[in-house]
Amino acid sequence: MTYEQSPENPSPPPAAENNLIGRRQALCSLAGIATAVAGIGLIGIGSARADEASIPTPTDGSTISANEAIRSAEDLAAEERDLAMVRALVPEDLDVGTWSIERVHSPRLGAIAVVMRTPDGKAFQVDLLRRDDAVPGVAATRHFSLFVSNSGKGDTATDEYQARGAIVLAHQIRHRELSGAPAPKLMSFAERSNSFPFGAFGVLG
Repeated sequence: MTYEQSPENPSPPPAAENNLIGRRQALCSLAGIATAVAGIGLIGIGSARADEASIPTPTDGSTISANEAIRSAEDLAAEERDLAMVRALVPEDLDVGTWSIERVHSPRLGAIAVVMRTPDGKAFQVDLLRRDDAVPGVAATRHFSLFVSNSGKGDTATDEYQARGAIVLAHQIRHRELSGAPAPKLMSFAERSNSFPFGAFGVLG
C-alpha cells in the first residue's frame, strides 16, 4: 500500500486532496463496506462474525487513497465470505463422536486445515482438498478428499484412530453438503503439490 505524505508541504494540492481521505476514516468505512458485502454474499448460509475482522486504526494522520480503500474492502469481504463458508461446512461444534474438533482454519495454500483430537486427546490435522479420485485420501465426500497430515511423503502409515476421525468428519461433511452448505474453492492434492512444492502445510506447530 502506498501512502502519500508531504512533511514539508502539510497542505496537499487540491487534486491530491480530493483523492485522499483520512486513513482512520477510510478504514472505518472499509469495515462497513466489507461487512455489508460479506452479508449480501452469504444470505442463507450464515455470516462471518464481524468481531473477527482485524482493522488497524493508525493514529499517525497518514492517508490512503479511495481506490486503495475500496480494494482493501473487497479483499476483506472475500476473506469474510471464505471464513463464513468454511464455518457453514465445518462448524467447530460439529458432532464427530468421541473425536473432537479443536479448530477449523480458513482456506490456506489451497486447503482447509482442521485440527482434531483423538478420543485419548492426541491432536492431529486433517486437510480438506478438492476431490480428485486419482489421488484418494483416507476419506472423500462429494466435493472433497480428506488427508491426515503426518508430514510424510505418501509412504508414512496413517495412525488408525486419526484415520477413523477423518472418516467420521467426512461422514458429517456429506450431510452438510446435502443440506446446501457451500463448497469453498480448493485445490486438489496434486494441484497443491505442484503449486507449493515446498509449502509448509502443517498448522500444529
